[in-house]
Amino acid sequence: MICITKKIEFEAAHRLSNYPGPCKEIHGHTYKLEVTVTGPIDTDTDMVMDFKDLKKILQRAVLDHFDHALILKESEENREIFSGYSGKITWMETEPTAERMIQWIFLQIRKELPPTLDLVDLTLYETTGSFASWKK
Repeated sequence: MICITKKIEFEAAHRLSNYPGPCKEIHGHTYKLEVTVTGPIDTDTDMVMDFKDLKKILQRAVLDHFDHALILKESEENREIFSGYSGKITWMETEPTAERMIQWIFLQIRKELPPTLDLVDLTLYETTGSFASWKK
């Protein structure tokens, strides 16, 4: 199996509204995402996929939603607290933990990938030493 991997970074803030510690407050991360896909090598291009095309997918599926956003669980409490906020908010059905974010990212990327390609691995680094991953 031949795989290709694209790495991207984005800046975002979040809060874990149900967390009994400092992460309940708004705080930010420089997230790093590694996306690995596999599929047949195209005999015309000799590529599984052009890295530029994968980058465009990641732009639409991930960066447009998360980059420089405040990521929050959609709840009555958060809607009330942030009702006057005029910046970019990405609402999630769950708390925006690394685990839930990687699930959300998986679903978004899967919708965008050509049918000949499969996701193999996703890794989302919240910090250099803390990450969540999804594996096929």
